[in-house]
Amino acid sequence: MAFGIYNYRKTGSGVQKGGPQKKPFFLFWEIFGAKFWKFFQLNLIFVAFCIPIVTFGPAAAAMTQCMRKFTIGEPIFVWNEFWTAFKKNFKQALFMGSVDIILIVLLFFNVNFYYSALMNASDMQTKILLALSLAMGFFVVMMHFYIYPQIVALNLTLPKIIKNSFILMIVGFKRSFAAFFAWLALAALAVLGFPYSVIALPFVPFAWMSFIATFCAYPVIQKHIIDPYYEARGEKNPEYSRYETAEEAVFEDMGGVEAPTEIPKEKKKRAEGGVKVKTKGKVIR
Repeated sequence: MAFGIYNYRKTGSGVQKGGPQKKPFFLFWEIFGAKFWKFFQLNLIFVAFCIPIVTFGPAAAAMTQCMRKFTIGEPIFVWNEFWTAFKKNFKQALFMGSVDIILIVLLFFNVNFYYSALMNASDMQTKILLALSLAMGFFVVMMHFYIYPQIVALNLTLPKIIKNSFILMIVGFKRSFAAFFAWLALAALAVLGFPYSVIALPFVPFAWMSFIATFCAYPVIQKHIIDPYYEARGEKNPEYSRYETAEEAVFEDMGGVEAPTEIPKEKKKRAEGGVKVKTKGKVIR
């Protein structure tokens, strides 16, 4: 390579199979860049399915399933995956989505009520109640990073899923807080860009938020729930098949090991009658 021009006549060493994986930060941006346009597609589908508000939960679960597949590196057809997950997880996600809507309304009402009360007459009790409402909202949001991935990935009842989500939120607090902080950053951008940010709602924010939450939360679910399940059975988590395989291959993969080779330049040959011909990869008989 020279001056940004790739030497196509020289082969590289390849990518080593089972080599070291990228750090989460770099892996996040790699997946984000690779699936960038699919996020727009998913956001549009999600918004369309949320128009009847009661279907918010199944739509959120369906989008989480797509983001889960992106996170573990499984190829999907976006519409087919979304629709299949929407139908499969409909009952659990419908109930959870209804609870979410109620919680959002209650949180908004409480914060607005206590904030208005502080504006009229500041007292310690109102400040404490406002702080408790905000803290409850903070923890509930971080728990939800784990609720919907468990709905789509595990066969558990909702009470167990909610219990697991609370524990996982604490165990994986760094990842939980990172996702929450990223959500706050997106919310701040939306507020700063208002009213123009409203135009972007059908195209951008919900898919990004879902991917951020799933990317941060799902490895914690894998580590503390899915991996121990397979280890107890003496098996490997099949979700890691992207990185390694136990199947024996006829030829050994030498990616990352073999030495680079230089392809010789094409040679000019003389044909019968003294006419010069240049071969272009075909055998001249």
